[in-house]
Amino acid sequence: MSRTFPLALVSLTSISTISPIALAGPDLVCSEIGSAASFGSADGLVSYAFATTLCNVGDEPITWNANTNEHPIISQTLYKLSDGQITQIGIGHVRHMSFALESNACGLGCTPAGFNMLGAGCSTTSAGTINGSQGLMGPRIEIESNDGFFPYPFDSINQAGDPVYKRLRATIADVSDQDALYFVETQVVTPGETTTESKANNASYRQVLFSPGTASATLTGPTYSGQPAINAWRDHGLGINQPDTSVIITQATTPNGGIVHLGSKATLTRTIDDIEYYRYDYAVHNLNEDQSIGRVLPAVFNALQLDELSFAAADHHDGLDELIRDEPWRFVGGHGSSGWRSEFDFEFDPLGNAIRWGTMYSFACEGPYKPTTGDTTIVLFEPSDIGEYGDLNIHSVTPGQLQICGGDVNGDGLVDFFDIAYFLDEYNFRDSSADFTQDGLFDFFDISAFLDAFAQDCPLP
Repeated sequence: MSRTFPLALVSLTSISTISPIALAGPDLVCSEIGSAASFGSADGLVSYAFATTLCNVGDEPITWNANTNEHPIISQTLYKLSDGQITQIGIGHVRHMSFALESNACGLGCTPAGFNMLGAGCSTTSAGTINGSQGLMGPRIEIESNDGFFPYPFDSINQAGDPVYKRLRATIADVSDQDALYFVETQVVTPGETTTESKANNASYRQVLFSPGTASATLTGPTYSGQPAINAWRDHGLGINQPDTSVIITQATTPNGGIVHLGSKATLTRTIDDIEYYRYDYAVHNLNEDQSIGRVLPAVFNALQLDELSFAAADHHDGLDELIRDEPWRFVGGHGSSGWRSEFDFEFDPLGNAIRWGTMYSFACEGPYKPTTGDTTIVLFEPSDIGEYGDLNIHSVTPGQLQICGGDVNGDGLVDFFDIAYFLDEYNFRDSSADFTQDGLFDFFDISAFLDAFAQDCPLP
């Protein structure tokens, strides 16, 4: 039986109810994810759409013109939580909003703003059948999520197809695990929002139940308004409303002002000859960074000792979105840069499989490392105008002390000259795996401790 390594919880500020205190300027949130519409199946896939209530919780109206590119869009995605891991299993095109009803469903006191606007405090509701209307759906790749810009008319406007065309879809197998928890996320993007604060609450999620056999969807529990679905990993990791405190969720802002979330967790999987092996799980959610994410680099030392490497992401599909490559990311080891990266760099193919806005990729590995906390480096996929790649370090669970024979530092099962060469190489690069005394310094005492371990062929203390 596995158990989790208890680490301190890093909480995010969340909005579970609509706040009566409005932010300055327009601020659009999904306050309620409503009933599901199931559209049938094709080629082993099933498709869905969910009703939404959107509220302008800001103190200024939002422009809402269906016949220009000055209207909001909504994205819906599907997540699975199972065996202590969270993965995104479904994605679809975005729904372009047509008109605003200007109701008071959020109880904030709607101030109507007139034609082609959604007033301060006002709400508008769309049924699942409307949000899944194929003619109103366009590709995600056209959307600049940070500023809400997109071309109009959007690609494939008024086009329809089979039951899963353009819609939020998943495989029947993925939604048929009766031991798993499922969640739908709705994200709203609008050119009317101009502040980081108003964009930070654009995603909301709610639990979904799937009927065995038919895979029809129903909703249960509250809508977690203003919270991305990656939060479900922590808040419901041991069952609904049973938090998994070993999960760390951290929000960070990229150099471009985009918002990303990193989830991480370490789980003890087995013990062999007093050496403990841990599975390290990472999930990276890109809320609205338009330059996407191309590399995820945990602080992994001596990557030769890692195995059980895995990668999970939902496939893009239909129209322009289908041009995005969906090749699995690969793990690459190196000095201070071990981790996962997209198979294709932006220079080779701008449509390489990066973590684009509104999506989450999951990664896992296993090794004989004692868990600790540190930083995971996120590197953006698309370079800036001056050719530089933005990156940032995000607090997370990281593999710590390596629990192997002290002399076998290269992890090949032998203690020989190659271990000496490997250690000196790591020492020259000031890699943490060469800090044998665990004092944060690189000096004679580390060399002496390595030589002692090499001579005695013994485990590290």
